[in-house]
Amino acid sequence: MLNLTAVQAVVPDDRPSLFALAGRYDMPRAELAVFHRIYGLDRVPVWSGDTAALVEETVANLLKESGVDSGRVRWLVHAHTGTHQDVVGRAGLARICRRLGLDRAQSFGMTTNNCASTVSAMRVVDRLLARGSATDVAIVVTADVAFTPIMQVIPNSSVTGDAGVACLFSRRDAGHRVLAARIDTYGRHAACQWQDEAANAEFEAEYPARLADVMRRALDDAGLTWPDIRMVLPHNVNTFSWKQVAARAGIPFESVYLDQVPHTAHCFGADIFLNLAAADRASLLRPGDRLMLATVGLGAVFAAVVLEYGSHT
Repeated sequence: MLNLTAVQAVVPDDRPSLFALAGRYDMPRAELAVFHRIYGLDRVPVWSGDTAALVEETVANLLKESGVDSGRVRWLVHAHTGTHQDVVGRAGLARICRRLGLDRAQSFGMTTNNCASTVSAMRVVDRLLARGSATDVAIVVTADVAFTPIMQVIPNSSVTGDAGVACLFSRRDAGHRVLAARIDTYGRHAACQWQDEAANAEFEAEYPARLADVMRRALDDAGLTWPDIRMVLPHNVNTFSWKQVAARAGIPFESVYLDQVPHTAHCFGADIFLNLAAADRASLLRPGDRLMLATVGLGAVFAAVVLEYGSHT
């Protein structure tokens, strides 16, 4: 069984308000007020460097804080939403492996499922570790910098922040047990922001039901029901949509951990693990708690993970 043994996050201290970034979003103040008052968004973390620097700092922090032997790291996977920018012919992740002493690690990126690529990467490393040595571990790092206007705003939904989170996975070491990981894909919406009005209307109308459905299916895969779940750790698109999802799923809205929405906005696929780390720091979790992590990638990919909390990460 796959275990999540450590989590480390990098969230920039520079977090201007929505209104201070009005020029970035090219939105009238009235529309920004909707994002603030109704969607619950406020501060937006802004990274001063490029994506490669964010990936490297996040992974370096994980290696330092976890104390894992770098020689055990067999895989480094960058799950990201934005297109990675680098010099043609230069393997950015391989360079990071060399700089951090990950001499045995093979590295690659995953982006097809956008903000759900994190869950896709978890499923991939589970299979890779199952075929390797019992001592092998894998790192999945999710780090994105919203460096273009198309990445900075999700129309009628959210604004995005810059952050990185690195997760250490093992099939032997103790940690949070991954009880189930489910992905549902609706290819009709593959055009993302560029889909036609009819497809977009369907996506918005069916969004709460589809997210509730993938969480229910993850529970079925884990052999659990909603009363077994201590907390939902969501992607931080906004608070308003989660009221709809909670109602559709038949769970208390208060069980959805949304404390970070006004502080970090939507940090792409990193959200679910940023929330796990934040809830852990706040001492909201105890060993044995079952947690639901849920995210959606434009495209449209709905994903859910059921974790059993093991110890502080």
